[in-house]
Amino acid sequence: MYKLQRGFVFSFAFMGIGVPAAAMDEPELQGMELPTVLSATRLKQAPSEVPGSMTVLDRDLIRASGARDVPELMRLVPGMMVGYSVGHRSNVNYHGLNTTEARRLQVLVDGRSVYRPGLATVDWTDIPLAIEDIERIEVFRGPNTAAYGANALMGVINIISTRPEMRQGTRLKITDGNRGVRDLYASQGGVIGSTHARLSLFAKEDTGFDFDDDGEDYRDSRRLNAVNLLGTTQIDASQSLHLQLGAKEGSNQVDNDYTVLAEPTNDAYLYDRLVAQHDDVSDVTARDYFVQLRWKNELTPTHSIELKTYAQHMERLSDWRACDSPVVFSPELRALYEAGNVYPRRINYILRNRGKWGDPDFYRDYLVTGDGLPADMLPLVESVVAQHAAARSGPPACWDINENLRETRYEAELQNTLQVTDRLRSVFGGNLRYDQAKSETLFGGKVENHIGQLFGHLEYRPFDRWMFHAGAMAEQDRLSGFSFSPRLAAQYFIRPTHSLRLVYSEAVRSPDMYENNARWTYVPRNLSGPAVSGAEYYAIAEAPGGLDQERIRSSEVGYNGYFHALALAVDVRGFYEDIDNLISDPLQIVNFRPTNDASARFTGGEIQVDWEATRHDRLRLTYAYVDFTASNRLDQRLTARNSGSAAWLRQWPAAIHSSLIYYGADQLNERRFERLDGRLAKRLAIGSSSALELALTMQYRLDDEGLTWPENLYETRDQYYLSAELSF
Repeated sequence: MYKLQRGFVFSFAFMGIGVPAAAMDEPELQGMELPTVLSATRLKQAPSEVPGSMTVLDRDLIRASGARDVPELMRLVPGMMVGYSVGHRSNVNYHGLNTTEARRLQVLVDGRSVYRPGLATVDWTDIPLAIEDIERIEVFRGPNTAAYGANALMGVINIISTRPEMRQGTRLKITDGNRGVRDLYASQGGVIGSTHARLSLFAKEDTGFDFDDDGEDYRDSRRLNAVNLLGTTQIDASQSLHLQLGAKEGSNQVDNDYTVLAEPTNDAYLYDRLVAQHDDVSDVTARDYFVQLRWKNELTPTHSIELKTYAQHMERLSDWRACDSPVVFSPELRALYEAGNVYPRRINYILRNRGKWGDPDFYRDYLVTGDGLPADMLPLVESVVAQHAAARSGPPACWDINENLRETRYEAELQNTLQVTDRLRSVFGGNLRYDQAKSETLFGGKVENHIGQLFGHLEYRPFDRWMFHAGAMAEQDRLSGFSFSPRLAAQYFIRPTHSLRLVYSEAVRSPDMYENNARWTYVPRNLSGPAVSGAEYYAIAEAPGGLDQERIRSSEVGYNGYFHALALAVDVRGFYEDIDNLISDPLQIVNFRPTNDASARFTGGEIQVDWEATRHDRLRLTYAYVDFTASNRLDQRLTARNSGSAAWLRQWPAAIHSSLIYYGADQLNERRFERLDGRLAKRLAIGSSSALELALTMQYRLDDEGLTWPENLYETRDQYYLSAELSF
């Protein structure tokens, strides 16, 4: 299915670009209300006017998908790669790169960034917004630092809530299914004077994957409860005020990932027996809080200003008790670690070969000849072995560990939008942000950052058929320095709703606090067991500091068209993206050496088609071909050369709605992914203003592989859940 060749893809893409020539005879579409997007340049634009490729997931499509989480919706976006590390931890990357962190996408919820400053990732599960309250999701596919600053390196996802005035009354919904799915949702909308408000409460839980590749139970379930309040007030004819606040608490199961230095080998020894029996959990307690305020003043029909400010706080709390040999606090082992972190990793092998502890040639051949350990450091190895041998007949050293992380952000932004002339529009503004991350384990305390941004965008139409765009972001980051990200674009309009575009842009991603400021080591608390020779844990992941920003240079050619007579929307994108200064190292305590040495290059094409085939049928197709090279093997794992989706949405008589959606990707961490989703819903009217909707969602995996990783396995290929929603 996915053996299409690159030449065929580009031929198909440019065949699509030639299609509008047949539409030259269509009317000028005067008076037709065209769809608009908001997230590309901060200006309201028709899709044919956007200097780049946009995917809009509207409310009908979101509902028809049956998705419980936003990452599953991203499978409907061409070129978006969705993977899972565990059942509650998904990773969304545009065109791929590292599978374990979604480092290079700016994700906004009603304009508020949920991109975590400490660990350069997005916790999709922990966003305090119910999927039932999402009006649309706008995805800008391609670099967009020019509009939204560093971290929009590969694109922007803007999740937009349904305005409270559009959703009044009461809604109650319950969802139940296999794999432990238990979801609850309730909302109440009302009016107080000139204020429309909606309060939403929701809860969600499931059991994640069933077992790993060894057949063992997989501890990766999740549970969350959240509240969200959204209010809009029309102060007067020109001014409006929008308030949003929310909170979330929950827990995510995580297996204890502490790696024992001296693994047990013989239960005849007390140390080996107790370490083998020890298994403390390290589940994560997650708490999120935010408040956001946005004031907009429409000074004139052609001039508006907008002030936005928000504060948010995130907590990820995880603590457990570790047990290991007392040598992990040995100054001699710390000295070996500082000489090269490969040497402590070899200690484990040495300690498991007890019969060779007294053989100096074994140490020399294994460490000096094999790994380049200086010969004069062999006595340190012998001392570590002797310390463990002396302690083995007694209990292990045990102590409390935590990986608690608290992140706080304050941001204020002022934006001015002005229609200068009939042919020239502009938007410009500034932004100030303060970020803080606190963790005794990960940072050795507190790290702070201050960011200032100035942005501007011009849209100029000198002739009816030509439009030019120029935009840029100047950003000063206290930890990463100054950056300037420009974008230039030109569009030629074949017809009012058909345009060809050419775009060049540059974008950056600033190293996160962990990459540039980590000081990860375990501080022993409540230490028990034998006496230890030192007070510090041997391993420490200390960031070198001074990392440069990642930088992308992107060129794009594309076509966007809407055929009014056919109700058919088409977007085609051909791209070349060159990324250098990549930081590809995983976030870990051992072997942590972040550098800017990696690079990657993407070329390919994407197409999305959305067709209202009849009054009752909607067909949607997406496809992406991505040819790539990456210098770091970790960046080669989550890029599918061929991926896409095909959807059929149908409205039947008697208020019955159905959807059938196929998702496919040929390589997600070297694993094929194919799934068929179906949803069937029946709406029952209850009186004049109430209704009950019953819906069944089914998902069936067409492949038999682990999801992203080999250990991510389910007992069966199918998942199903039934929901009932009452509105009145």
